[in-house]
Amino acid sequence: MKVHRLSESLISKIAAGEVIERPASVVKELVENSLDAGAKNIRIETEEGGRRLIRVVDDGCGMGREDLLIAIERHATSKIRDERDLFRIGTLGFRGEALPAIAAVSWMEIETRCEDDETGSRLEIEGGLAPLGKTLKQGSCGRNRGTSITIRNLFYNTPARLKFLKSRETEYSHISNLVEALALSHPEVGFALDDEIHSPPQIHCRDRIGDLFGSELRDSLREISCPRLPLEMVGLVAGHQMTSSTAKSLYFFVNGRFVRDRTLTHAVLSAYENLLMKHRYPWVFLYLSVPPELVDVNVHPTKSEVRFAQASLVHDLVKEGVRAVLCENVASGLVRNVSEIPENLSERHIETGRFSAGKPWTGGKSSDNDARVSQEIGEMSLTSPYLKIIGQVHSTYLLCETPDKLILIDQHAAHERIGFEKLKRQYETGGVSRQALLIPETFEMKPSEAEILKMYLADLQKFGLEVEPFGRSSFILRAVPALLAGEDCVKLLVDLVDELQSFGKLGPLEEKIHEVLETIACHRQIRAGETLTHEEIGALIDEMEKTDRSYSCAHGRPTKVEIPFSEIEKWFKRRI
Repeated sequence: MKVHRLSESLISKIAAGEVIERPASVVKELVENSLDAGAKNIRIETEEGGRRLIRVVDDGCGMGREDLLIAIERHATSKIRDERDLFRIGTLGFRGEALPAIAAVSWMEIETRCEDDETGSRLEIEGGLAPLGKTLKQGSCGRNRGTSITIRNLFYNTPARLKFLKSRETEYSHISNLVEALALSHPEVGFALDDEIHSPPQIHCRDRIGDLFGSELRDSLREISCPRLPLEMVGLVAGHQMTSSTAKSLYFFVNGRFVRDRTLTHAVLSAYENLLMKHRYPWVFLYLSVPPELVDVNVHPTKSEVRFAQASLVHDLVKEGVRAVLCENVASGLVRNVSEIPENLSERHIETGRFSAGKPWTGGKSSDNDARVSQEIGEMSLTSPYLKIIGQVHSTYLLCETPDKLILIDQHAAHERIGFEKLKRQYETGGVSRQALLIPETFEMKPSEAEILKMYLADLQKFGLEVEPFGRSSFILRAVPALLAGEDCVKLLVDLVDELQSFGKLGPLEEKIHEVLETIACHRQIRAGETLTHEEIGALIDEMEKTDRSYSCAHGRPTKVEIPFSEIEKWFKRRI
């Protein structure tokens, strides 16, 4: 095999391919440079989804003539000086690859000016730095402090890469999504993208979110603040009602850098566990401050991923912080003062997942029914909202009212949540029973995986998994959780080890058991179409008030809908 050296031109194009995947990659690199330059306002202009034109204009510190010529050379940067700086990166860009990589596959024009220079400097490059590029023009220009970089005809000299670009609309959507993330990473900086995004500098990230996604999402967000040295986390999270169909609604920022991270994603989704419907994602904006030496930002050419030195600690911090906010700020709001319910409605008995039988309660407009409800509920102060049971609709929904709103409750969803939480508490208090295997199952793992599994054998006991070493990389599975009888628990253990390597958490097993608990809770509870007695309705509502997260079923469906009477009055033109 003959080994030969690649030409500098080919090397430049290969390097460009590692950093510049599509027009959005160009925007990312240029805007991050603007942020590192201390810009207070950044404007992005595009044509044809970035293929024909990308221009990024900022009011940052700018560059002098000599610095400009060095900046377009490979591995030239102002952001690191020696090897030690690689382990305490405090800027967004640092490799010195972006400008030469972009210049290698486009026509580039740079105009820049420092505060101390009387005039600005201008540079034009086509296809890379001379002598590799076709042209190199430099001179002076008049401009304010800051930098403007114009990119034309991206990938004009790499037809294969140009061919694989998507439609103009698709490429522009990538740019738009990216600019939204960059704007969220620095709310104090003003951002503009063509005619789509116009957001002036903001004091709080909540206002930036309002500019980008609207007031409804902005007003639904709850603040989170979790200082826990050596990590700190602040941000905003939405309740279970505001969701998205994709994980793009999860925004994570680590030391000002927007990242997509598996550890953070898993932590957030674990915090929302059983609150969301399947394939729905919450809106979350989290800002983490981590000592630079505890996070590696040099694990991906585009710096879109990070690696935490204490991944388990980060996972716990995020999960606990988000879950605490959700628990503190969300309440069922059905009965504010349970002690005010008469005793005959407070004594409830649940047997095998069903309420005890009683005389049917029929709703309707009967004055006798209204009188009976008033008598049993009792007279209560309007300063403490109470719940008045009106009756059952379509043998599926419970119709109730408070002084200011009408409430519809899905009887099956509500009872499912109640049953799920009871089963979950039994599991968490050590009530998971084990079922011994008639024939113990022997399995093998890779040596590295076997070492991980051995570290957690004692922890697996509380989940009902009895595993013993059987040689260097072999194990014997002797018992499994009764809830998982018949499941492929060896595969579960393999997935679990993979999870432990990433997070140090028992995530897969917990999630699997929760899925089983959901199924059990669903099949044991009141069904739609079942007629309930008045006592059963009252008992269900009482149990809802005592149950955590009773606003959704175990699968994330809402258990109730509230309609303010003011809204109903608008329907009937009583209030304009």
